[in-house]
Amino acid sequence: MTATFYDRLAPYYHLLYGDWESSVAKQGEALARLLREAGVVPGDHVLDAASGIGTQTLGLLTHGYRLTASDISAGAIERLKVELSRRAFQASAHVDDLRTLNRTSSESMAAVIACDNSIPHLLSDAELLQAFRSCYRCLRPGGVAVFSVRDYAAIERVNPDVRPYGLRYEAGSRFLAVQVWEWDNNHYDLRVYLTSESAEGVCETQVLRSRYYAVSIERLLSLLAQAGFAGVERRDDVLFQPVLLGRRPNAGLPDSSAPCTAKTFLARSIPTVTLAIISPLE
Repeated sequence: MTATFYDRLAPYYHLLYGDWESSVAKQGEALARLLREAGVVPGDHVLDAASGIGTQTLGLLTHGYRLTASDISAGAIERLKVELSRRAFQASAHVDDLRTLNRTSSESMAAVIACDNSIPHLLSDAELLQAFRSCYRCLRPGGVAVFSVRDYAAIERVNPDVRPYGLRYEAGSRFLAVQVWEWDNNHYDLRVYLTSESAEGVCETQVLRSRYYAVSIERLLSLLAQAGFAGVERRDDVLFQPVLLGRRPNAGLPDSSAPCTAKTFLARSIPTVTLAIISPLE
């Protein structure tokens, strides 16, 4: 269901933002700053394990990182390849499952990211733990994992919950998108209604369906620790959503003494920078 949802959404995904290009730049800047704080510097290899059409991949490429992008949606990967070509950027992009990351070698990455609330598409604790263990496997010792997620504990559960994006204009046409959430205990079904109106006033509406697990941040942090990550933390000063971090410990060093662990770099006195970045499906 998730792959089909994003396959169909890929041609329109940028229209869910008020200004997608601006969001690419802002998220790239914020994530690059966070990675540098974590000791992951430009030139290091980063896996964007839920890349979509490239919001974070494209942003990090502008800051000098080497990127491999993967996503379960073939349609999103094809759109990302178009965006890479349009900018004359170089990055590997392929279809892969976040739960297994079979196409990424063990201990090959300085960082693994999965942003824009992609993690809660995994509908059980078992699937989440499997994904976190796969991310851990892909990281070199001392590497860092970064996830941005919704804080579901802070969201009132209204049923149905109708969330319009607003009206967009492109190539003489009007575009309107609306989310509808329908709750089912700790899960909810998502419908996105996409309506386009041509210059002649002809309208076409598509309905895209997916499902989310409204998992708490507390539970996600616990699962990250269970997967082997050290110094797992929540940060609220990076993106528009909470960011969760964990580090694969350096080989042969206890967590407390490893240089620049998540615990130590998060304890530094870092000026708070809050960016007003609007993203579509979080």
